[in-house]
Amino acid sequence: MPRPLSDKIVASTGGEAEAIREHILDAALRVIHSEGLAAASTRAIAAEAGIAPGTLYNYFGDRLQLLALTILRRIHALSLPTGEFELKAGKGSIASNLRAFVSHSGIVMDEMIPLIASAFSDTELLGALRHEMATSETAFDPGHVLQKYLLEERELGRVLPTTNCSAVASTIISICHDRAFHRFLIGDTRKSGPSSKEIDFIAEAITSSD
Repeated sequence: MPRPLSDKIVASTGGEAEAIREHILDAALRVIHSEGLAAASTRAIAAEAGIAPGTLYNYFGDRLQLLALTILRRIHALSLPTGEFELKAGKGSIASNLRAFVSHSGIVMDEMIPLIASAFSDTELLGALRHEMATSETAFDPGHVLQKYLLEERELGRVLPTTNCSAVASTIISICHDRAFHRFLIGDTRKSGPSSKEIDFIAEAITSSD
């Protein structure tokens, strides 16, 4: 029988199941950041959370689900500002808004890529991650967010009516991925900025009828 939670954890979470789950997920993320994904055992996570290892299974089906949810929760937290990007429609310039999107996407990818890349070497964890992405509300699609923003701008008349918003969004997301690839694999620090030239070119193309 799992040991009862400490008074400290009960006080900080109110003993609520969801708050305890978040407490454990936070502990798991700290272990991943400090020791790496491979070292994030249930024992190590439980020790960081200040609970008995068996108690983890009161809140998560298994280690794979716990790690998958930890990864998705972190990506969601990092992505929140981008998730509200469509609210920028009609404000500022198209170019400055798109540069801001690419800049923040770089911040997200800098932490997301190492987390996801580690899962690629573990087929069971990758399967769990795919399952949680398909069923969890924390799943996030930056391309969809960017497309919605562009559609809003097109409705406002700030983007040309002939603009294929889906294609533009895919192009910008591809730029984000390309820059992340260079940063991590090639070590090209020149790719760390907000792609001003490329983004300004795209912005001009979708806002100018000349």
